[in-house]
Amino acid sequence: MSEELPVLEEVEMENQIMEKPTSVEASTVAAEQPQATEDGAAKSSTTQGSFAGESVRVHVDLLDRLMNLTGELVLVRNQVLQFSNKSENLDLLNLSQSLNIVTADLQEGVMKTRMQPVGAVLNKFQRVVRDLARSIDKKIDITISGAETELDKTLLEAIKDPLTHIIRNSCDHGIETPAERKAAGKSDTGHVAIRAYHEGGQVVIEINDDGRGLSREKLIAKGLKNGLITESQAESMGDREVYQLIFMPGFSTAEKVSSVSGRGVGMDVVKTNIEKIGGNVELNSKLGKGTSLRLKIPLTLAIVPAMLVRCGEERYAIPQVKLVELVRVENDVESNSKIEFLHGKPVYRLRGNLLPLVSLNEALGEKNEGESIEERYKKGSINLVVLNAEGHYFGLIVDEILDAADIVVKPLSQFLKSISVFSGATIMGDGSVALILDVMGISGHATMEGPKKSGKLANVIKGGATEAPFSDSMEFLLFDLNANGKYAMPLCLVNRLEEFPRSAIEHSGDQRVVRYRGAILPIVSLCDTLGIENDSPAGDSITVIVTAKKDRLFGIEVRKILDVMVVNQLVDDSVKDREGILGNIVLDKEVVVVADILNIMDREIAKLSQGKVTSETEDNAGKVQEVGAFEPQNINILFAEDTAFFRKQVVKTPTKHGYNVVTAVDGQEALDMVNKSERSQFDLILSDIEMPNLTGYELAEKVRTTDHFSDIPMIALTTRFKQRDIERGKEAGFTLYLEKLNEEILINALNGI
Repeated sequence: MSEELPVLEEVEMENQIMEKPTSVEASTVAAEQPQATEDGAAKSSTTQGSFAGESVRVHVDLLDRLMNLTGELVLVRNQVLQFSNKSENLDLLNLSQSLNIVTADLQEGVMKTRMQPVGAVLNKFQRVVRDLARSIDKKIDITISGAETELDKTLLEAIKDPLTHIIRNSCDHGIETPAERKAAGKSDTGHVAIRAYHEGGQVVIEINDDGRGLSREKLIAKGLKNGLITESQAESMGDREVYQLIFMPGFSTAEKVSSVSGRGVGMDVVKTNIEKIGGNVELNSKLGKGTSLRLKIPLTLAIVPAMLVRCGEERYAIPQVKLVELVRVENDVESNSKIEFLHGKPVYRLRGNLLPLVSLNEALGEKNEGESIEERYKKGSINLVVLNAEGHYFGLIVDEILDAADIVVKPLSQFLKSISVFSGATIMGDGSVALILDVMGISGHATMEGPKKSGKLANVIKGGATEAPFSDSMEFLLFDLNANGKYAMPLCLVNRLEEFPRSAIEHSGDQRVVRYRGAILPIVSLCDTLGIENDSPAGDSITVIVTAKKDRLFGIEVRKILDVMVVNQLVDDSVKDREGILGNIVLDKEVVVVADILNIMDREIAKLSQGKVTSETEDNAGKVQEVGAFEPQNINILFAEDTAFFRKQVVKTPTKHGYNVVTAVDGQEALDMVNKSERSQFDLILSDIEMPNLTGYELAEKVRTTDHFSDIPMIALTTRFKQRDIERGKEAGFTLYLEKLNEEILINALNGI
């Protein structure tokens, strides 16, 4: 009898547990009060839904089976929809649409049953960090936010080990000892912050620490020692590429093996495990400030949105989370958007970016069976799918872009696991099988092999897809002035394109104006300014290019707007027959004249403001005198500018006056030069404001915090000239704030006159 009591107690305990809600998300619904019947007896409302808010325990295997069945139902739904679309039976069409709605709701509901808050994993790190800090004699705090963010249970299990490894690395490698932190001017307590949130159909988990950060020199030295990179590669590698070294197999910066680090499991395993579930890892670090890792993880692996494409007779699916945009390139002689070949490899200029191309045929090993990219392009148009492979962009050439659809992901058989271009399979609406493309695997085919390049091109052309915009190209607005040849102006100077009726034109003295957005817009005829006779009959309206100068809007009247063209060449200023002409661009078929819009605006401002430009010039020149006058001998200038057009035009001015100019293609490259240089190497810094990677404001702020360049004169050259921009520039640390392409003001500032 005594042996049976524990069994009975166990059963009773289990029944008690089963009667209580077990789901964190379930809300308890209070039972309704008993109601009296006609004979006075109390009637329970249990059967009227008092258990509607209760929870029951469901085995994970059952949820997995429900998810699989829902996936099969989605496949059947797709087949029914495909069949009904071909039928003219309205009843069948209505039923298929109803099935579609019910299936979508069921799919969403079943997927929610598998979703769990990431806090189930993240909250455990409170104790992990506390124990680690005690074992390695450090003071470390941890904060967790976004623990309520939900993720598929399967993925939650998959990221547990990678997250643990990252947290242990942050505590052991990242956070300094209390003595080291005090010596660096930090609090003796280190901090690790974990943040989870939804972004673009993914769950993002950020792990930040305020530790010592990654040393570029140490990483490069380790990479050279392990034979992972060569000396020439090390010289041209940017910070982002250097940081990627820690994800390579066999790479470790641990100086000794301990229970925390140097255990033979590196960050390459972390990256591999995250990529297995369709995610990716991003790393950023600042020496002495800390390190940040971002894990991007899909919400679920069961049913994902995808773009269907055709290559040959087969259909393939591309996960939409990797899709950037779709582009159709026409082989049109009038089009400036063309496919080019660099060292025999196809590239496409997409809004100034150099995009490597890879044919899906070639990636699948069918190069000999189909036409080459060049042959296909000559025959007509090409369909491009622009993809993002961990921040590297490339274009995938396919035969046809079909449609977007929700697909059910089926794993590949074991003997197909080694094929890098496929990540899974799915069943289409007609019952056929379509393979799911692995974007990361295909990106390895987007190589740009050729002679070693220097400068920005070396950063763009690496062993994969493009990483940064191709800055040696420039966009121009092409227009007609009813004269011989065509004219152009830099597109970056264009605010808007407008068309005004002639009846809206008024006069302020001799100046034509229109009322525009609550202000008066002066209209400048480019034909009159350049001395071009305009014999075309006057129409009912005029075409105007709205541009800005010194925080004032001006309207440039032209005859007709033609197109936007992208060129990769310096404006040739050897032939300029009049003032207001910047130079010429030589295209395949003709010479295009580039108007000097900024110079023309200066002249118009001088007329409207009666000489205020001169006083401003003198005032600006006086400001630089406070820093010190510069003799134009052996003066070294560092110039940061991301646009090739402005970079090449601005450099001409100080160079012909005897200054030595070193250029950087963005703020980050300029900052890297500053950090690697002695104070005597540069006497002055010129910088644009709007730049990728690091803006001019950020560059000035960081330069002012350095020990050896904190007092260097800095001049901003920009087209952003509003009062708030000027004040922002002064706050950032600029000595002067000048407009671009004004040679007189720049030289006066440089000479300190």
